[in-house]
Amino acid sequence: MSTENEVAEIEEAKIPGNYSARKIQRWNPSSIYATNIIHNNFRNNVKSNDAIHKNLPVNHVSPAQMYSTDSGRMFHAGSICIIMVGLPGRGKTNLSISLCRYLRWLGVRTELFHLGDYRRKNTDLNKETDLNFDKLNSNSYFSLQPENSNIKNLKSKIKSELIEDIIGFFETSNGQIAIYDAINGLSSERKRLLDFFKSKNIKCLFIESIIDDVELLNENIRDAVNSPDYKSWDSEAALKNFTNRIKANEAYYEHLDSKVANLPFIQSYNFGEKILINDLKHDFLTTKIIYYLLNAKIKSHSIYFARCSLNKLKFKDDPPITENGKVYINKIYNTLASSFTDQKIPKDLVVWTSTRLRTIQSSQIFKNAGCTVRHRPELTQLNPGAAEGLTDQELDEKFHESYVKHLSDPYHHRYPRAESYHDLALKIEPLILEMEKLSHDVLIIADETIIRIFYGYLMASNANDIPLIEFPQNEIIKITYHTYNNEIENLVVDGIAKE
Repeated sequence: MSTENEVAEIEEAKIPGNYSARKIQRWNPSSIYATNIIHNNFRNNVKSNDAIHKNLPVNHVSPAQMYSTDSGRMFHAGSICIIMVGLPGRGKTNLSISLCRYLRWLGVRTELFHLGDYRRKNTDLNKETDLNFDKLNSNSYFSLQPENSNIKNLKSKIKSELIEDIIGFFETSNGQIAIYDAINGLSSERKRLLDFFKSKNIKCLFIESIIDDVELLNENIRDAVNSPDYKSWDSEAALKNFTNRIKANEAYYEHLDSKVANLPFIQSYNFGEKILINDLKHDFLTTKIIYYLLNAKIKSHSIYFARCSLNKLKFKDDPPITENGKVYINKIYNTLASSFTDQKIPKDLVVWTSTRLRTIQSSQIFKNAGCTVRHRPELTQLNPGAAEGLTDQELDEKFHESYVKHLSDPYHHRYPRAESYHDLALKIEPLILEMEKLSHDVLIIADETIIRIFYGYLMASNANDIPLIEFPQNEIIKITYHTYNNEIENLVVDGIAKE
Protein backbone atom coordinates (compact mmCIF):
# COMPACT_ATOMS: atom_id res chain seq x y z
CA MET A 1 0.00 0.00 0.00
CA SER A 2 1.32 3.46 -0.89
CA THR A 3 1.94 6.18 1.69
CA GLU A 4 1.70 9.95 1.47
CA ASN A 5 5.49 10.32 1.42
CA GLU A 6 6.04 8.07 -1.55
CA VAL A 7 6.99 9.86 -4.76
CA ALA A 8 6.51 8.16 -8.10
CA GLU A 9 9.60 8.27 -10.29
CA ILE A 10 9.45 8.48 -14.06
CA GLU A 11 11.44 5.72 -15.66
CA GLU A 12 14.09 7.00 -18.04
CA ALA A 13 13.06 6.40 -21.63
CA LYS A 14 14.73 3.74 -23.69
CA ILE A 15 14.48 6.02 -26.76
CA PRO A 16 15.75 9.45 -25.64
CA GLY A 17 14.51 11.33 -28.71
CA ASN A 18 10.91 10.26 -28.23
CA TYR A 19 11.09 10.89 -24.49
CA SER A 20 12.47 14.39 -24.88
CA ALA A 21 9.70 15.22 -27.32
CA ARG A 22 7.14 14.27 -24.66
CA LYS A 23 8.93 15.40 -21.51
CA ILE A 24 10.38 18.74 -22.54
CA GLN A 25 7.89 20.04 -25.08
CA ARG A 26 5.79 18.84 -27.93
CA TRP A 27 8.12 20.26 -30.57
CA ASN A 28 11.79 19.72 -29.99
CA PRO A 29 13.91 22.49 -31.60
CA SER A 30 17.09 20.50 -30.95
CA SER A 31 15.83 17.76 -33.25
CA ILE A 32 17.81 17.17 -36.43
CA TYR A 33 14.54 17.83 -38.23
CA ALA A 34 14.11 21.37 -36.90
CA THR A 35 15.01 24.29 -39.15
CA ASN A 36 17.47 27.06 -38.45
CA ILE A 37 16.28 30.55 -37.56
CA ILE A 38 14.34 32.12 -40.42
CA HIS A 39 15.57 35.62 -41.13
CA ASN A 40 13.18 38.38 -42.02
CA ASN A 41 14.74 38.85 -45.46
CA PHE A 42 13.62 35.32 -46.36
CA ARG A 43 9.94 36.27 -46.33
CA ASN A 44 9.56 35.81 -50.07
CA ASN A 45 7.20 33.73 -52.14
CA VAL A 46 8.16 30.06 -51.77
CA LYS A 47 5.32 28.59 -53.83
CA SER A 48 6.54 25.65 -55.89
CA ASN A 49 5.40 22.59 -57.78
CA ASP A 50 3.78 19.61 -56.10
CA ALA A 51 6.45 17.99 -53.91
CA ILE A 52 4.65 14.66 -53.43
CA HIS A 53 7.16 12.73 -55.57
CA LYS A 54 10.22 14.33 -53.99
CA ASN A 55 12.09 12.27 -51.44
CA LEU A 56 11.53 13.63 -47.96
CA PRO A 57 14.45 15.82 -46.91
CA VAL A 58 15.97 15.24 -43.49
CA ASN A 59 14.47 18.51 -42.20
CA HIS A 60 10.93 17.89 -43.46
CA VAL A 61 8.21 18.81 -40.95
CA SER A 62 4.64 17.78 -41.70
CA PRO A 63 1.86 20.37 -41.27
CA ALA A 64 -0.46 18.25 -39.08
CA GLN A 65 2.22 16.22 -37.30
CA MET A 66 1.04 15.46 -33.78
CA TYR A 67 4.42 15.36 -32.09
CA SER A 68 8.10 15.52 -32.95
CA THR A 69 10.81 12.96 -32.32
CA ASP A 70 14.50 12.99 -33.13
CA SER A 71 13.96 10.10 -35.54
CA GLY A 72 11.02 11.80 -37.25
CA ARG A 73 8.94 8.62 -36.80
CA MET A 74 5.79 7.92 -34.82
CA PHE A 75 7.17 5.77 -32.04
CA HIS A 76 4.06 3.60 -31.66
CA ALA A 77 3.46 2.64 -35.30
CA GLY A 78 6.40 0.56 -36.54
CA SER A 79 7.42 0.11 -40.19
CA ILE A 80 4.74 -0.66 -42.75
CA CYS A 81 4.89 -1.48 -46.45
CA ILE A 82 1.57 -0.78 -48.16
CA ILE A 83 1.38 -3.04 -51.23
CA MET A 84 -1.15 -1.91 -53.80
CA VAL A 85 -3.06 -4.58 -55.72
CA GLY A 86 -5.29 -4.21 -58.76
CA LEU A 87 -5.63 -4.49 -62.51
CA PRO A 88 -4.47 -1.57 -64.68
CA GLY A 89 -6.90 1.34 -64.76
CA ARG A 90 -8.24 0.74 -61.25
CA GLY A 91 -6.85 3.94 -59.77
CA LYS A 92 -3.96 2.41 -57.80
CA THR A 93 -1.56 5.22 -58.64
CA ASN A 94 -4.14 7.90 -57.93
CA LEU A 95 -4.95 6.23 -54.63
CA SER A 96 -1.27 5.72 -53.74
CA ILE A 97 -0.44 9.37 -54.26
CA SER A 98 -3.52 10.61 -52.41
CA LEU A 99 -2.81 8.31 -49.47
CA CYS A 100 0.84 9.37 -49.39
CA ARG A 101 -0.21 13.02 -49.35
CA TYR A 102 -2.53 12.44 -46.41
CA LEU A 103 -0.05 10.35 -44.40
CA ARG A 104 2.72 12.90 -44.89
CA TRP A 105 0.30 15.59 -43.76
CA LEU A 106 -0.21 13.63 -40.54
CA GLY A 107 3.53 13.46 -39.93
CA VAL A 108 4.18 9.90 -41.13
CA ARG A 109 7.42 9.62 -43.10
CA THR A 110 5.99 8.09 -46.26
CA GLU A 111 7.50 7.46 -49.70
CA LEU A 112 6.04 6.32 -53.02
CA PHE A 113 7.60 3.50 -55.01
CA HIS A 114 5.94 3.23 -58.44
CA LEU A 115 6.99 0.14 -60.35
CA GLY A 116 6.25 2.02 -63.59
CA ASP A 117 8.90 4.62 -62.71
CA TYR A 118 11.49 1.88 -62.27
CA ARG A 119 10.47 0.26 -65.55
CA ARG A 120 10.69 3.57 -67.41
CA LYS A 121 14.10 4.27 -65.89
CA ASN A 122 15.42 0.91 -67.08
CA THR A 123 13.91 1.09 -70.54
CA ASP A 124 14.96 4.70 -71.10
CA LEU A 125 18.56 3.57 -70.66
CA ASN A 126 18.10 1.00 -73.40
CA LYS A 127 16.16 2.81 -76.12
CA GLU A 128 18.05 1.07 -78.95
CA THR A 129 17.58 -2.45 -77.60
CA ASP A 130 14.74 -4.86 -77.00
CA LEU A 131 14.08 -3.05 -73.73
CA ASN A 132 12.50 0.10 -75.19
CA PHE A 133 8.82 0.77 -74.53
CA ASP A 134 7.49 -0.18 -77.98
CA LYS A 135 9.36 -3.49 -77.93
CA LEU A 136 8.12 -4.21 -74.42
CA ASN A 137 4.57 -3.96 -75.70
CA SER A 138 5.24 -6.33 -78.58
CA ASN A 139 6.94 -8.80 -76.23
CA SER A 140 3.97 -8.92 -73.81
CA TYR A 141 5.92 -7.29 -70.99
CA PHE A 142 2.66 -6.21 -69.40
CA SER A 143 1.32 -9.72 -68.93
CA LEU A 144 1.44 -11.16 -65.41
CA GLN A 145 2.88 -14.34 -66.95
CA PRO A 146 5.13 -13.29 -69.88
CA GLU A 147 6.41 -16.14 -72.05
CA ASN A 148 9.63 -14.39 -73.11
CA SER A 149 12.47 -15.35 -70.70
CA ASN A 150 14.31 -12.04 -71.27
CA ILE A 151 11.20 -10.13 -70.28
CA LYS A 152 10.82 -12.30 -67.17
CA ASN A 153 14.41 -11.56 -66.16
CA LEU A 154 13.96 -7.85 -66.81
CA LYS A 155 10.80 -7.71 -64.68
CA SER A 156 12.54 -9.56 -61.87
CA LYS A 157 15.50 -7.15 -62.03
CA ILE A 158 13.24 -4.08 -61.93
CA LYS A 159 11.23 -5.38 -58.96
CA SER A 160 14.43 -6.23 -57.10
CA GLU A 161 15.66 -2.64 -57.55
CA LEU A 162 12.40 -1.27 -56.19
CA ILE A 163 12.36 -3.58 -53.16
CA GLU A 164 16.00 -2.78 -52.44
CA ASP A 165 15.11 0.91 -52.40
CA ILE A 166 12.18 0.25 -50.05
CA ILE A 167 14.50 -1.48 -47.61
CA GLY A 168 16.97 1.41 -47.93
CA PHE A 169 14.15 3.86 -47.15
CA PHE A 170 13.40 2.05 -43.89
CA GLU A 171 17.00 1.44 -42.88
CA THR A 172 18.75 4.70 -43.83
CA SER A 173 16.01 7.36 -44.17
CA ASN A 174 13.97 6.76 -41.01
CA GLY A 175 11.09 5.68 -43.21
CA GLN A 176 7.83 4.60 -41.63
CA ILE A 177 5.49 3.78 -44.53
CA ALA A 178 6.52 2.71 -48.04
CA ILE A 179 3.79 2.51 -50.69
CA TYR A 180 4.57 -0.07 -53.39
CA ASP A 181 2.42 0.80 -56.41
CA ALA A 182 2.10 -2.08 -58.91
CA ILE A 183 -0.42 -4.68 -60.09
CA ASN A 184 0.86 -7.38 -57.69
CA GLY A 185 -1.80 -9.62 -59.16
CA LEU A 186 -0.56 -13.12 -58.24
CA SER A 187 -1.23 -14.73 -54.86
CA SER A 188 2.15 -16.49 -54.87
CA GLU A 189 3.96 -13.19 -55.44
CA ARG A 190 2.08 -11.47 -52.63
CA LYS A 191 2.92 -14.32 -50.25
CA ARG A 192 6.63 -13.96 -51.10
CA LEU A 193 6.46 -10.23 -50.40
CA LEU A 194 4.70 -10.84 -47.08
CA ASP A 195 7.32 -13.35 -45.96
CA PHE A 196 10.23 -11.23 -47.16
CA PHE A 197 9.16 -8.04 -45.39
CA LYS A 198 8.29 -10.00 -42.27
CA SER A 199 11.90 -11.26 -42.19
CA LYS A 200 12.96 -7.58 -42.17
CA ASN A 201 10.55 -6.76 -39.30
CA ILE A 202 8.35 -4.74 -41.66
CA LYS A 203 4.58 -5.16 -41.52
CA CYS A 204 2.63 -5.49 -44.77
CA LEU A 205 -0.77 -4.06 -45.61
CA PHE A 206 -2.26 -5.02 -48.98
CA ILE A 207 -4.78 -2.61 -50.51
CA GLU A 208 -6.73 -3.80 -53.54
CA SER A 209 -8.61 -1.28 -55.65
CA ILE A 210 -11.60 -2.87 -57.36
CA ILE A 211 -13.84 -0.96 -59.77
CA ASP A 212 -17.00 -2.75 -60.89
CA ASP A 213 -18.85 0.43 -61.84
CA VAL A 214 -18.56 0.48 -65.66
CA GLU A 215 -18.88 4.26 -66.00
CA LEU A 216 -16.27 4.89 -63.31
CA LEU A 217 -13.94 2.30 -64.85
CA ASN A 218 -14.16 3.86 -68.32
CA GLU A 219 -13.54 7.29 -66.85
CA ASN A 220 -10.52 6.00 -64.98
CA ILE A 221 -9.09 4.27 -68.06
CA ARG A 222 -9.40 7.53 -70.02
CA ASP A 223 -7.49 9.27 -67.24
CA ALA A 224 -4.84 6.52 -67.12
CA VAL A 225 -3.70 7.18 -70.69
CA ASN A 226 -2.25 10.46 -69.39
CA SER A 227 0.47 8.29 -67.84
CA PRO A 228 4.12 9.17 -68.60
CA ASP A 229 4.11 6.01 -70.76
CA TYR A 230 2.02 7.82 -73.36
CA LYS A 231 3.57 11.29 -73.45
CA SER A 232 3.98 11.43 -77.23
CA TRP A 233 1.18 9.05 -78.18
CA ASP A 234 -2.01 9.78 -80.08
CA SER A 235 -4.90 9.54 -77.60
CA GLU A 236 -6.74 6.80 -79.51
CA ALA A 237 -3.59 4.70 -79.92
CA ALA A 238 -2.79 5.15 -76.22
CA LEU A 239 -6.30 4.07 -75.22
CA LYS A 240 -6.08 0.97 -77.43
CA ASN A 241 -2.65 0.07 -76.05
CA PHE A 242 -3.76 0.50 -72.45
CA THR A 243 -6.90 -1.58 -73.05
CA ASN A 244 -4.70 -4.37 -74.43
CA ARG A 245 -2.55 -4.09 -71.34
CA ILE A 246 -5.61 -4.70 -69.16
CA LYS A 247 -6.59 -7.76 -71.22
CA ALA A 248 -3.06 -9.18 -70.93
CA ASN A 249 -3.44 -9.19 -67.14
CA GLU A 250 -7.06 -10.24 -66.71
CA ALA A 251 -6.39 -13.85 -67.70
CA TYR A 252 -3.96 -14.40 -64.80
CA TYR A 253 -5.08 -11.86 -62.18
CA GLU A 254 -6.08 -13.18 -58.73
CA HIS A 255 -8.06 -11.11 -56.22
CA LEU A 256 -6.99 -10.93 -52.60
CA ASP A 257 -8.36 -13.94 -50.74
CA SER A 258 -9.24 -14.14 -47.04
CA LYS A 259 -8.45 -17.87 -47.16
CA VAL A 260 -4.72 -17.04 -47.36
CA ALA A 261 -3.49 -17.27 -43.78
CA ASN A 262 -2.36 -14.08 -42.01
CA LEU A 263 -2.82 -11.87 -45.07
CA PRO A 264 -3.74 -8.38 -43.83
CA PHE A 265 -5.65 -6.53 -46.52
CA ILE A 266 -8.24 -3.93 -47.43
CA GLN A 267 -10.40 -4.20 -50.53
CA SER A 268 -11.80 -0.87 -51.68
CA TYR A 269 -14.69 -0.99 -54.16
CA ASN A 270 -15.28 2.00 -56.44
CA PHE A 271 -13.13 4.30 -54.31
CA GLY A 272 -14.74 3.97 -50.91
CA GLU A 273 -18.23 2.84 -51.94
CA LYS A 274 -17.59 -0.38 -50.02
CA ILE A 275 -14.59 -1.57 -48.04
CA LEU A 276 -13.74 -5.09 -46.88
CA ILE A 277 -10.98 -5.70 -44.36
CA ASN A 278 -9.21 -8.90 -43.38
CA ASP A 279 -6.90 -9.80 -40.51
CA LEU A 280 -6.07 -6.22 -39.53
CA LYS A 281 -4.97 -4.95 -36.16
CA HIS A 282 -6.74 -1.66 -35.65
CA ASP A 283 -3.77 0.38 -34.53
CA PHE A 284 -3.58 4.13 -35.01
CA LEU A 285 -2.20 4.22 -38.55
CA THR A 286 -4.32 1.37 -39.86
CA THR A 287 -7.45 3.08 -38.55
CA LYS A 288 -6.40 6.35 -40.18
CA ILE A 289 -5.79 4.57 -43.50
CA ILE A 290 -9.19 2.84 -43.41
CA TYR A 291 -10.94 6.12 -42.62
CA TYR A 292 -9.11 7.86 -45.44
CA LEU A 293 -10.03 5.13 -47.95
CA LEU A 294 -13.68 5.61 -47.02
CA ASN A 295 -13.37 9.25 -48.09
CA ALA A 296 -10.96 9.12 -51.05
CA LYS A 297 -12.33 9.58 -54.56
CA ILE A 298 -10.87 9.72 -58.06
CA LYS A 299 -10.05 13.39 -58.48
CA SER A 300 -9.50 15.44 -61.63
CA HIS A 301 -11.20 18.68 -60.62
CA SER A 302 -9.79 21.96 -59.27
CA ILE A 303 -9.67 23.75 -55.93
CA TYR A 304 -9.74 27.57 -56.17
CA PHE A 305 -8.62 29.94 -53.43
CA ALA A 306 -9.50 33.62 -53.13
CA ARG A 307 -8.65 35.88 -50.24
CA CYS A 308 -11.53 37.56 -48.45
CA SER A 309 -11.80 41.35 -48.28
CA LEU A 310 -11.12 43.54 -45.23
CA ASN A 311 -8.00 41.65 -44.24
CA LYS A 312 -6.76 44.38 -41.87
CA LEU A 313 -9.57 43.95 -39.35
CA LYS A 314 -8.94 42.90 -35.78
CA PHE A 315 -9.60 39.24 -35.13
CA LYS A 316 -12.78 39.78 -33.09
CA ASP A 317 -14.29 42.37 -35.44
CA ASP A 318 -17.15 41.09 -37.61
CA PRO A 319 -18.63 43.97 -39.65
CA PRO A 320 -20.81 43.52 -42.75
CA ILE A 321 -19.30 43.67 -46.22
CA THR A 322 -18.33 47.16 -47.42
CA GLU A 323 -18.94 48.69 -50.83
CA ASN A 324 -15.29 48.05 -51.71
CA GLY A 325 -15.79 44.48 -50.57
CA LYS A 326 -18.75 44.11 -52.97
CA VAL A 327 -16.65 45.45 -55.84
CA TYR A 328 -13.86 43.05 -54.90
CA ILE A 329 -16.04 39.92 -54.82
CA ASN A 330 -17.66 40.88 -58.12
CA LYS A 331 -14.22 41.03 -59.73
CA ILE A 332 -13.36 37.65 -58.18
CA TYR A 333 -16.59 36.24 -59.58
CA ASN A 334 -16.03 37.60 -63.10
CA THR A 335 -12.39 36.46 -63.22
CA LEU A 336 -13.34 32.98 -62.11
CA ALA A 337 -16.23 32.80 -64.58
CA SER A 338 -13.96 33.80 -67.47
CA SER A 339 -11.66 30.86 -66.69
CA PHE A 340 -14.37 28.32 -67.62
CA THR A 341 -15.01 27.26 -71.21
CA ASP A 342 -18.49 28.77 -71.45
CA GLN A 343 -17.49 31.88 -69.45
CA LYS A 344 -19.98 30.98 -66.74
CA ILE A 345 -19.71 29.83 -63.14
CA PRO A 346 -20.80 26.15 -63.15
CA LYS A 347 -23.72 25.38 -60.86
CA ASP A 348 -21.92 22.36 -59.40
CA LEU A 349 -19.18 24.61 -58.01
CA VAL A 350 -19.08 24.30 -54.21
CA VAL A 351 -18.14 27.47 -52.30
CA TRP A 352 -16.71 27.42 -48.78
CA THR A 353 -16.35 30.47 -46.55
CA SER A 354 -15.92 31.12 -42.84
CA THR A 355 -18.87 32.07 -40.64
CA ARG A 356 -17.80 35.72 -40.54
CA LEU A 357 -20.53 38.08 -41.73
CA ARG A 358 -18.53 39.65 -44.56
CA THR A 359 -17.56 36.26 -46.01
CA ILE A 360 -21.14 34.99 -45.78
CA GLN A 361 -22.31 38.09 -47.63
CA SER A 362 -19.48 37.75 -50.16
CA SER A 363 -20.68 34.26 -51.09
CA GLN A 364 -24.19 35.46 -51.93
CA ILE A 365 -23.22 36.18 -55.54
CA PHE A 366 -22.31 32.51 -55.98
CA LYS A 367 -25.49 31.36 -54.26
CA ASN A 368 -27.47 33.51 -56.71
CA ALA A 369 -25.69 31.69 -59.55
CA GLY A 370 -27.01 28.36 -58.24
CA CYS A 371 -23.85 27.18 -56.45
CA THR A 372 -23.86 25.30 -53.18
CA VAL A 373 -22.42 27.51 -50.44
CA ARG A 374 -21.19 26.20 -47.08
CA HIS A 375 -20.00 28.25 -44.13
CA ARG A 376 -17.35 26.60 -41.97
CA PRO A 377 -16.16 27.95 -38.60
CA GLU A 378 -12.85 26.09 -39.20
CA LEU A 379 -12.07 28.61 -41.96
CA THR A 380 -11.73 31.49 -39.48
CA GLN A 381 -8.29 33.06 -39.81
CA LEU A 382 -5.41 32.50 -37.42
CA ASN A 383 -5.96 34.22 -34.07
CA PRO A 384 -2.88 36.43 -33.46
CA GLY A 385 -3.68 36.81 -29.75
CA ALA A 386 -1.54 39.36 -27.90
CA ALA A 387 0.59 39.90 -31.03
CA GLU A 388 -2.28 41.46 -32.96
CA GLY A 389 -1.37 44.76 -34.63
CA LEU A 390 2.22 44.82 -33.36
CA THR A 391 5.24 45.36 -35.61
CA ASP A 392 8.26 43.08 -35.42
CA GLN A 393 10.10 45.73 -33.41
CA GLU A 394 7.21 46.04 -30.94
CA LEU A 395 6.97 42.25 -30.61
CA ASP A 396 10.68 42.07 -29.89
CA GLU A 397 10.38 44.70 -27.19
CA LYS A 398 7.18 43.44 -25.56
CA PHE A 399 7.63 39.66 -25.93
CA HIS A 400 11.34 39.27 -26.56
CA GLU A 401 11.68 35.61 -25.56
CA SER A 402 8.51 34.65 -27.42
CA TYR A 403 9.61 36.67 -30.46
CA VAL A 404 12.91 34.79 -30.65
CA LYS A 405 11.05 31.48 -30.46
CA HIS A 406 8.72 32.64 -33.20
CA LEU A 407 11.63 33.43 -35.51
CA SER A 408 13.00 29.97 -34.85
CA ASP A 409 9.72 28.18 -35.53
CA PRO A 410 6.95 30.43 -36.92
CA TYR A 411 4.80 27.43 -37.83
CA HIS A 412 4.42 25.91 -34.35
CA HIS A 413 4.98 28.92 -32.11
CA ARG A 414 2.07 30.72 -30.45
CA TYR A 415 2.16 34.19 -28.97
CA PRO A 416 0.14 34.63 -25.73
CA ARG A 417 -3.56 33.82 -26.27
CA ALA A 418 -2.86 33.09 -29.95
CA GLU A 419 -3.14 30.20 -32.37
CA SER A 420 -0.31 28.67 -34.37
CA TYR A 421 -0.39 27.49 -37.96
CA HIS A 422 -0.15 23.98 -36.56
CA ASP A 423 -3.38 24.61 -34.63
CA LEU A 424 -5.06 25.63 -37.88
CA ALA A 425 -3.81 22.48 -39.63
CA LEU A 426 -5.30 20.24 -36.97
CA LYS A 427 -8.52 22.26 -37.04
CA ILE A 428 -9.13 21.90 -40.77
CA GLU A 429 -8.38 18.16 -41.04
CA PRO A 430 -12.14 17.34 -41.22
CA LEU A 431 -12.43 19.79 -44.12
CA ILE A 432 -9.52 18.13 -45.91
CA LEU A 433 -11.28 14.77 -45.68
CA GLU A 434 -14.50 16.38 -46.88
CA MET A 435 -12.59 17.94 -49.77
CA GLU A 436 -11.21 14.49 -50.66
CA LYS A 437 -14.77 13.17 -51.03
CA LEU A 438 -15.86 15.84 -53.52
CA SER A 439 -15.67 15.36 -57.28
CA HIS A 440 -16.63 18.91 -58.30
CA ASP A 441 -14.68 22.17 -58.29
CA VAL A 442 -14.41 23.98 -54.97
CA LEU A 443 -13.85 27.68 -54.28
CA ILE A 444 -12.54 28.55 -50.82
CA ILE A 445 -12.83 32.21 -49.85
CA ALA A 446 -10.66 32.69 -46.79
CA ASP A 447 -7.92 34.62 -45.08
CA GLU A 448 -4.35 34.14 -46.31
CA THR A 449 -3.44 32.14 -43.18
CA ILE A 450 -6.08 29.52 -44.04
CA ILE A 451 -5.09 29.38 -47.71
CA ARG A 452 -1.49 28.68 -46.69
CA ILE A 453 -2.59 25.58 -44.77
CA PHE A 454 -4.69 24.17 -47.62
CA TYR A 455 -1.90 24.90 -50.06
CA GLY A 456 0.53 23.06 -47.80
CA TYR A 457 -1.67 19.97 -47.96
CA LEU A 458 -2.38 20.01 -51.69
CA MET A 459 1.23 20.66 -52.69
CA ALA A 460 2.92 18.48 -50.01
CA SER A 461 4.80 21.44 -48.52
CA ASN A 462 7.25 21.45 -45.66
CA ALA A 463 5.46 23.01 -42.68
CA ASN A 464 8.34 25.43 -42.15
CA ASP A 465 7.65 27.03 -45.55
CA ILE A 466 3.93 27.56 -44.99
CA PRO A 467 4.09 30.82 -42.94
CA LEU A 468 6.23 32.37 -45.71
CA ILE A 469 3.98 31.66 -48.69
CA GLU A 470 2.38 34.78 -50.12
CA PHE A 471 -1.02 34.86 -51.81
CA PRO A 472 -1.64 38.32 -53.31
CA GLN A 473 -5.09 39.86 -53.03
CA ASN A 474 -5.28 40.20 -56.82
CA GLU A 475 -4.90 36.49 -57.60
CA ILE A 476 -7.14 33.46 -57.54
CA ILE A 477 -5.05 30.35 -56.92
CA LYS A 478 -6.16 27.31 -58.92
CA ILE A 479 -4.83 23.88 -57.93
CA THR A 480 -5.89 21.03 -60.22
CA TYR A 481 -5.76 17.35 -59.31
CA HIS A 482 -4.00 15.08 -61.77
CA THR A 483 -3.19 11.38 -61.50
CA TYR A 484 0.52 11.93 -60.85
CA ASN A 485 0.66 15.39 -59.31
CA ASN A 486 -1.30 18.56 -58.58
CA GLU A 487 -0.72 21.60 -60.76
CA ILE A 488 -0.97 25.24 -59.72
CA GLU A 489 -2.12 28.20 -61.82
CA ASN A 490 -2.55 31.86 -60.85
CA LEU A 491 -5.57 33.73 -62.24
CA VAL A 492 -4.90 37.47 -62.08
CA VAL A 493 -7.86 39.67 -61.03
CA ASP A 494 -7.74 42.95 -62.94
CA GLY A 495 -8.36 46.17 -61.09
CA ILE A 496 -7.35 44.85 -57.65
CA ALA A 497 -4.23 45.97 -55.83
CA LYS A 498 -1.67 43.22 -55.21
CA GLU A 499 -1.26 43.77 -51.44
